[in-house]
Amino acid sequence: MLAVKLLLVFGILSLMSVSVSAALLDNIFPTIMQEFYKFTPFEQGYRFSVEDPDGNGKREEMGVILNPGTPEQELVVMGTYSVYDEKTDTETVTMYTADKEGYKPRYMIKNRKLSANALKSAAG
Repeated sequence: MLAVKLLLVFGILSLMSVSVSAALLDNIFPTIMQEFYKFTPFEQGYRFSVEDPDGNGKREEMGVILNPGTPEQELVVMGTYSVYDEKTDTETVTMYTADKEGYKPRYMIKNRKLSANALKSAAG
């Protein structure tokens, strides 16, 4: 009988912790979504962006349905994503397209930021 009561108490405590965790997520998740994620659908496609909360990466993309309602209908996606590497102080930006032919990176740009010491030595 004691074992049954203990199981019941542990079960109730587990449910309470799950509901508290869910309530916490319900409050935090919308804030994260509003600040770092945006999705806008429109009649023939969508616009989407997401940013890493620590600022080390972001992605923006737009998808458009070409030739809607025809046998040639296809989704074409164009976008960019960037990643910042703290170790090398380099940001890499990639521009891409994706369509019925597949994913194709178009350009990749690497930007290296100058450290304070490099700026001092360049200034003389």
